[in-house]
Amino acid sequence: MSESLESITPLLYSVGVGIIGGFLVGYIVKKILNLAIILGVFTLGIFYLGQINVINLNFEEITASISSFENVIQTFTPLITSIPFVGSFFPGFLGGLRYG
Repeated sequence: MSESLESITPLLYSVGVGIIGGFLVGYIVKKILNLAIILGVFTLGIFYLGQINVINLNFEEITASISSFENVIQTFTPLITSIPFVGSFFPGFLGGLRYG
């Protein structure tokens, strides 16, 4: 009995962390969604003003910054590809969005 418990413990840990982490991320996303919408509209306005040459933007530097953010996301890829974690993270995320 203890051998089967030892073999399932890492799975239970991964599922538990996924559910809790997903719930917390969903809760945070719900709480900052209004701020994200406002920032998105502001950013689109800035890009529009840059496009019609009202302000001067360095689009190469903006692209480089986005590329560096992509490299940060790629560092977390091994964590994200864990099936039990992802399988439990998503329901936790939805719970955080709904009940947060």
